Amino acid sequence: MSEIATGTTSLLRASLSRTGKWAASFAFISGAVGDVLNPLGPFAAYIALVAAVAAIIIAVAMVLRLVLAAKAMPALIFATSAAAIAGGVYGIQQETNSQNGVIANLVPAVAELQQSLGIVSQKVAKIEQTVTETQKTVEEVMKSTDTVAKTTEQIASTQQQQTAQGAETQKTVEAVKQTTDTVAQKTEQIASAQQQQSAQGAETQKTVEAVKQTTDTLAAGQQQQQAQAEKLQATTEQIAASIDTIAKGFARLSAQGGAIADPKRPDEFYHNARVYELAGDMLNARRSYLAFAGFDVDAIDPYTRFATLLRVQDGKAGAREVFGTLTEKAKAPSIKLVHLLQFDDAQRLDKLNAFIAANPDYAPAYFLLAQEFSEDRLGSQTLADKRSEAQALSKFVAYEK
Repeated sequence: MSEIATGTTSLLRASLSRTGKWAASFAFISGAVGDVLNPLGPFAAYIALVAAVAAIIIAVAMVLRLVLAAKAMPALIFATSAAAIAGGVYGIQQETNSQNGVIANLVPAVAELQQSLGIVSQKVAKIEQTVTETQKTVEEVMKSTDTVAKTTEQIASTQQQQTAQGAETQKTVEAVKQTTDTVAQKTEQIASAQQQQSAQGAETQKTVEAVKQTTDTLAAGQQQQQAQAEKLQATTEQIAASIDTIAKGFARLSAQGGAIADPKRPDEFYHNARVYELAGDMLNARRSYLAFAGFDVDAIDPYTRFATLLRVQDGKAGAREVFGTLTEKAKAPSIKLVHLLQFDDAQRLDKLNAFIAANPDYAPAYFLLAQEFSEDRLGSQTLADKRSEAQALSKFVAYEK
């Protein structure tokens, strides 16, 4: 690489020594010619551009070895010098804003030479010709503008006449429309009165029929309510007798002590569940509670004890799951009530209110609702909590009576 650089430097020095003066002279002459001809166009820029392109082409050819460096180097020096000088002249022209060229501004003789050669006069002639043509164009535009103004005035006058005629026509149309509306309104009033009379007759007929139908429905409903009340009374008496029998069975079995070998009744299964639970046999206690629940007995305490056992063994989630399965098959409200007690505070209260709404006559639900607002459950009571507790206890006592 050092040898190539040394050879290139030697070649450049040799070329400059041979052609440097000629290249510099040529470049200055080109720049001067471009500056003198500046009134006709930016010839300095043209010369700089052409010389720069030529220099780039020669340099690329030398690099690619398309031409011999010894032959191409003088041409490269000529092109580079011309591009540099012409570019500098063009740059000075732009900085000084010289219309006639830098040399003409500095040397009056050159300016006289430009005038004698007709360069400046030719440019002035072109300018005068352009001004003349522009003046003619302005006059033509003024004539066209006057014509357009007259035409616009005529159109405006015509539009005013048409507007006045349109206003008169609009007034006539509005008067006709008003008369038509009045006639239509009278016609609608007459038709409306006729429709009202017809509708009143139809409504009267419907009212008579509805009253008759309502009377028949009330009579049938009273009979049905009477039958349902009698049936409900009988069912209530049966449930009370059944619960009383089971309670007596519980008491009798508790007095006996020990598990029953072959239980068959719900009181026997509940007895065994309590015995197993007290003995610590939670598996058999759980089985006995499940067998008791299968009888669908409506009693709160057994299911509450069963739920306590499940929470100890499986946690609150396990108790919810077991009682959820029981409620799918059971009809006793007590099972559903104990199931909803296995939920957390806010959810439990919502479900308890929903249960009371569905079973408003089920007294134990009000007692459990009162516990939700009690001091034992909340820790500290507000005035609203005390009122809610008192209302629930009042309803519980009222139903117990």
